[in-house]
Amino acid sequence: MAAPRLLLLLALALTAACWAGRADGHGVHPLSRIAIHRARVALDASSAVRASPKLLGSRGEDTAWVAVDFHVPHASDDDWIGVFSPSEFNASTCPGSHGSGPGPVICSAPIKFQFANYSSGYAGSGKGTLKFQLINQRQDFSFGLFTGGLSNPTLVAVSNKIAFANPKAPVYPRLALGKTWNEMTVTWTSGYAISEAYPFVEWGMKGSRPGRTPAGTVTFGRESLCGEPASTVGWRDPGFIHTAFLKNLSADKE
Repeated sequence: MAAPRLLLLLALALTAACWAGRADGHGVHPLSRIAIHRARVALDASSAVRASPKLLGSRGEDTAWVAVDFHVPHASDDDWIGVFSPSEFNASTCPGSHGSGPGPVICSAPIKFQFANYSSGYAGSGKGTLKFQLINQRQDFSFGLFTGGLSNPTLVAVSNKIAFANPKAPVYPRLALGKTWNEMTVTWTSGYAISEAYPFVEWGMKGSRPGRTPAGTVTFGRESLCGEPASTVGWRDPGFIHTAFLKNLSADKE
């Protein structure tokens, strides 16, 4: 029975690899296909993009769905909508000089995108609606409507700005084992520097009075990265990463 079982496992592995290759485009990340450094700006008064709601996370949520309505006079299968954060993504955000050349006109890569024709009926009417799920990333958002496909994008319309109610809120807690068997770490991200807020974790054993453990805070800038595109079009401010060490834990206590 060992040989048939081995063949079955091998077949399953090959099938999984095949589907993985189809899902990720043979190892190429979809966002890497966007040649944002080649983008042109040709805003068209007959094209428009509108995002709603304008305020996200009004009840403390750190994720939200956004509806994006758009229209163009002449629809194409190459048209696409990009999500930008921060909302300002023109040449004024380009770091440093560009040498003797004119330099790029857009210096921030989109964090998400969808082709406009994902909206039913877009090809015939030039009008569509798409939904994007956004997470709180400490900055506001805007949406750009592009023609020309991903390799030669042309920006024809920019949406209104939208933002989370508390963009600096502490989010995304992560637990990990510490340096010893009776220690754990709690790590989270926020927009608060240590000069603005005191980071700590309040915790305690079940039935006992909770205590507070202070957290260390770190961040990094463009200069910490190895180079382009991470330090240019791929750069996003990471916010502040906080980590607290919970010590003297017991394996048989809650």
